[in-house]
Amino acid sequence: MPSLEDTSHTPVLIVGGGLVGLSAALFLRYHGVDCVLVERREHPSELPRSRGVHVRTVELFRQIGIEEHVQHVARSALKAGAFGGARMGKTLMDSTDLPMDGVRRGIGADPSPSSFCFCPQVLLEPVLADLARERGADVHFGAELLELRQDADHVTATVNGHTITADYLIAADGAGSPIRETLGIAGWSLPSLHHYVNAYARVDLAETVQGRTFSQCEIVNDDVRALILAKNNTDEWSFHLEYDPRAETLRDYPPDRCADLVRAAVGRSDLDVEILAASTWDDGVHVADEYRRGRVLLAGDAAHRHAPWGGFGANTGIADAHNLAWKLAAVLAGHADSPLLDTYQTERRPRAVLAAEQARARTDFLARYGIATHQNRDDVARHIDSGAIMTRYRYASSAVCPGADTQEQGWVNELTAQSGTRLPHMWLKSGDAEVSTLDLCGPGFAIVTTATTDDWDRAAQSAAARTGLTVSVHRIGQAANLVPVEGDWAEATESPADGALLVRPDGHVAARTDEGLRPDDLDRVLLTLVGRLPSPPDAG
Repeated sequence: MPSLEDTSHTPVLIVGGGLVGLSAALFLRYHGVDCVLVERREHPSELPRSRGVHVRTVELFRQIGIEEHVQHVARSALKAGAFGGARMGKTLMDSTDLPMDGVRRGIGADPSPSSFCFCPQVLLEPVLADLARERGADVHFGAELLELRQDADHVTATVNGHTITADYLIAADGAGSPIRETLGIAGWSLPSLHHYVNAYARVDLAETVQGRTFSQCEIVNDDVRALILAKNNTDEWSFHLEYDPRAETLRDYPPDRCADLVRAAVGRSDLDVEILAASTWDDGVHVADEYRRGRVLLAGDAAHRHAPWGGFGANTGIADAHNLAWKLAAVLAGHADSPLLDTYQTERRPRAVLAAEQARARTDFLARYGIATHQNRDDVARHIDSGAIMTRYRYASSAVCPGADTQEQGWVNELTAQSGTRLPHMWLKSGDAEVSTLDLCGPGFAIVTTATTDDWDRAAQSAAARTGLTVSVHRIGQAANLVPVEGDWAEATESPADGALLVRPDGHVAARTDEGLRPDDLDRVLLTLVGRLPSPPDAG
């Protein structure tokens, strides 16, 4: 790997080496884009922080061929018991299970080739960093952005005293985002309701939790108010200790005090407790008003920050990077114009606001698990399931079905290949192998059709020649090389028998034949989607 001093220019500079920045590097490399990533920390995160990798996120990793890497490290995370469930009590020793029967979780409920996995950030970040390097990303830890300037043509960054120019910069530099602050980008905010010290501890609780493992346990007693979060269900745990920032700071929580509070939360004074790391956080909300300022684009916590309840934070940020990567790749290749990058904010910001609102509605511990009480019933009534937020969210922008019938951006109850939604999953037989319809997506555009003529093949070749965009054609049906294992594709997508879908590189349906997509108009539709032709007045 070249040293930072060997690099004077890069197409994309990524600032921030957390889950979002590392994922951005991987997505860009999938699309053939060179990038440099700089992170001021010397090493990946020492704190578990994010733990649940939602199904949709695993699908994104599947697309770029790293799903099994992620699932492999996830299988090493839990040493005993399963991830899930919740408890509450005065101490862990006397805590009781919450009644989870009938609670709709929404995790993994939508048909998918992938599955939810429990993989704490402390385990996932190093894997993503190694994979990014293996795939050609130039990743540098211990490299701090000191200065940033931009003009009409490029961004100039000073990193560790060295100057690098970039065509674009992705700011994945966290909730406090010095880049966002430097640019003066304001945002929508909600005040913090709770403040915590996250004390990551090594303490053997294997016998204590045997047969009653959990995801979260709320503790309230005279000495401590805390949340205990599982990391491996045996000897590594996160203790989120509530504190008052008006009276205390992290300095008031040295390891000895944190260890005493851990013992008070567990209800055992004889525990051997080692504090591995500690930090502070709160559940305040901030969503940036702008996701793009010139050649700088915000992603992850730099663009949106909220409580982790529901697990929407890192998963939303990784989806940001996925949405942005193909658009940057198209613009950098000269196949798309700047308006395509504007659709990044149009599509992703409302999604972040929704996630923030849903996380806030899960502030109460019982509400978090859909258990209504007199105090939280209004919040529980506002819940929508995780699948609606992560998988069934529908975009409405100029990068979706120009000129077709569109609806206001939001979620749908079921995926039927509506324009703007993620392509539905169906298992297909391809020779001796089984593939998902999602495996047909990317890195270019795709036509997925049940038509038996070669009209779409000719149209794709012509459109690719005119636009420079890659367009593949996939036929589904008994007479094609892709045969549904079970079910009927036209019926599942509510399409005519010879219908076709135009699918974006990120797996979202851009246009449908029953909304005006035609073979002889494919090149115009593509040029409009990527911002090279103006959108019709009623589009997006």
